[in-house]
Amino acid sequence: MKKTLVIIGLALVLTTNYAVAATAGTVNGMEITVDEANKALKVLSKGEKTWKDLPDDGKKQLIQMMAPSKLVAAESKKSLTDKEKEAALAGFWMQKKMEATEISDKDAQAAYDKMKKQATEAKSTQKIPEFEAVKNSIKMQLAQEKVVGVLMKSAKIKVK
Repeated sequence: MKKTLVIIGLALVLTTNYAVAATAGTVNGMEITVDEANKALKVLSKGEKTWKDLPDDGKKQLIQMMAPSKLVAAESKKSLTDKEKEAALAGFWMQKKMEATEISDKDAQAAYDKMKKQATEAKSTQKIPEFEAVKNSIKMQLAQEKVVGVLMKSAKIKVK
């Protein structure tokens, strides 16, 4: 029986296809894989270089460039409270959603005109900046409102 189990085990090991991520380097014992290095190189070299193309000094330089993000990620996992991690994650998610939300110049102009009209009606003495100076801020605000609006539509809020 023992012999049969050993043979089955060896057969599984020899026939199973599994990928082991090759290590490009380490930072404080944290692994940087060749895949991670290639992703960074794709951005840095606009797809012209890969890990295997780099000379040894280039590999060292790339690992040194990638090290800070690994160190920051590890330190943040240790140092941040769960509440701080949640807030950071929520902020990142919101930023990502806002970037993917399209707001036209026409919509931004309409919001600007509405704000300008409200300021005039309120007899505000503050100088109103030109549209082009505030266009991107208005677009960000509208994108945020749009993302929050979508979330609120599907929210099931109960007060107890």
